[in-house]
Amino acid sequence: MKWLQLLVVFVLGAAAGLAGGGYLGYHIGASDNSVDTAPVASVIPVQEEVRPPVVTPTPPPAEETTAAPAEMPANTPVTPTAVTPAETVADTPVTAPATPAVAPEQPAAAAGKVEEFIISPNDYSELMWVGYKTVVGQRISMEGGFANFNGKITAENEDPNKSFVEVIVDTKSIFSESTILTTVLKTDIFFNVAQHPEARFASTKIEPAENGYLVTGNFTMKGVTQGVQFPAVIERRPEGVFVKAEFTIDRKLWDVGYDQYEDSVVLKEVVISFEILAEPVQ
Repeated sequence: MKWLQLLVVFVLGAAAGLAGGGYLGYHIGASDNSVDTAPVASVIPVQEEVRPPVVTPTPPPAEETTAAPAEMPANTPVTPTAVTPAETVADTPVTAPATPAVAPEQPAAAAGKVEEFIISPNDYSELMWVGYKTVVGQRISMEGGFANFNGKITAENEDPNKSFVEVIVDTKSIFSESTILTTVLKTDIFFNVAQHPEARFASTKIEPAENGYLVTGNFTMKGVTQGVQFPAVIERRPEGVFVKAEFTIDRKLWDVGYDQYEDSVVLKEVVISFEILAEPVQ
């Protein structure tokens, strides 16, 4: 019977170790369930990007200068000028002013107020993700993010409908709760950071929605571009523009990873979340 007890202990220990997160550092007990509640980003055809208005600094007004009259050299003789008698009005022919062939152009309408805001990983900004896999029928999660990203928001008249957002993500800066998982994510199996060091999002439309705004744009990752739509909260604050969103995407649409890894099933759904405070350009 002793061998049977040893076999039971071995099987239970192996199962506990597997479920405990031995593979890629996934763990049980702190499983993130946001995949069950986060809205799914809609995948649409790639959209045409409209570049934002260019912000050009206003040049300072030119100072008016009055030319000083030239001084005459000392001891210069003054020659009297002959005075011609004025002609009478009756003898002076009246000529009508010439009519211009083309009417002068009207001044262009004044452009709207255009502002720029810088996106960077400051104290109030973060870009995070949550991935999932199933081990022995148990869904477990791993959280991570990207440490480096930058971009710009261009807004006209503080109107989101006339705004343009562009974000560049440094894929080499990806991190997770596990050093092993982070290393795997950087390989050609997943993000292939050596060949594709950047991911890019560019908005094409921002329109009001039920609880904020619906953002439409193009998302390029690992050389694949897809059109996407997702809900977001956008607020104009005294210190800048605040943007917050959480949504689920299918990583396989961007050729990231595969379905199986070390006898576990890797879910294709990944939750993306971010909070960004874009600061005004100084």
